[in-house]
Amino acid sequence: MKPIPTILALIFLSVLLVLANQYRLGSVVPTVVYTVLAVGLILWSALREKKKRADLVARLNALFDGGEADLTAENEESALARRVVLTRKAQTVREEKLRQGYEHLSSLVSDIAHQSKTPLASIRMTAETLDSREGEVIRAQSERLTFLFDALVKLSRCECGLIDGNLNPRENSVEELVCRAVSDALPAAEKRGIDFTADLGGGLTAVFDPRWTAEALFNLCDNAVKYAPENSVVTVTANDLGTSVRIDVSDRGPGVPESERTEIWKRFHRGANAGTQPGVGIGLTLTRAIVTAQGGRTLCGDNPGGGAVFSIFLPKSANVSKLKEFVTARKD
Repeated sequence: MKPIPTILALIFLSVLLVLANQYRLGSVVPTVVYTVLAVGLILWSALREKKKRADLVARLNALFDGGEADLTAENEESALARRVVLTRKAQTVREEKLRQGYEHLSSLVSDIAHQSKTPLASIRMTAETLDSREGEVIRAQSERLTFLFDALVKLSRCECGLIDGNLNPRENSVEELVCRAVSDALPAAEKRGIDFTADLGGGLTAVFDPRWTAEALFNLCDNAVKYAPENSVVTVTANDLGTSVRIDVSDRGPGVPESERTEIWKRFHRGANAGTQPGVGIGLTLTRAIVTAQGGRTLCGDNPGGGAVFSIFLPKSANVSKLKEFVTARKD
């Protein structure tokens, strides 16, 4: 509310007070009445102004959240609403371009990493045939390049929302999932003399995207191989919990302190027990992102025999329709 009507009302009351005093000189009644009316008018004006501002803020917040407003009226509020709508549209366009740029960058990084695997594998094989110090240096550096390319791929997946846009969860065999993840971790395990054992129950199924979830479970298996002592055992177990399936990966390594069990899932976090083990702190972040995007969850705990247990919980077939709605909502 503009102050001009209030000022005019106060002037009108002042005129009435002067006229009243002319007829009742010395009486305090007109002054009291004037004071009460003036204070009441000022309070009413302030409350109305406050309510108007609150309504305007509420409408603007609704506009920022995607609501609609009358943009055709010729007043200050409509002009401000038009500016908000134009700003919101411009921001949406910028965000969409940024998202597309991230997706393009992620795809480019993945393609480069994939195309580099073959020549790097050839370099390693050639270096292994060279019985010299130079051959050992070439082999070590080629392995380091492979590690860096894999880290880039994982980082790009975490950064650009590539996971949510490509998930296709459906009912699949848990045994096939574990076999796929363990087979990818076997080469590194064999170099350290580590064996895998499994207890997967019988015919367990869950709802997940097989390719992405195998990547998530592989990260847990690979992590266990890195930190388990040489010539030890890594155990993978699966249990039916009714509404979900729990998959545990247990090792006999140094374990994870309780104070770090929520931090290890964060990007680039390296635990106190990481030591000189290779890694940049992306694998567990990627695992949690894949699992939670499918309606599951992750957990870290103690292995009763010493070491750590990393767990993922995958929803079962009874929740397929609800899960599809959940994943679709994330995509939108």
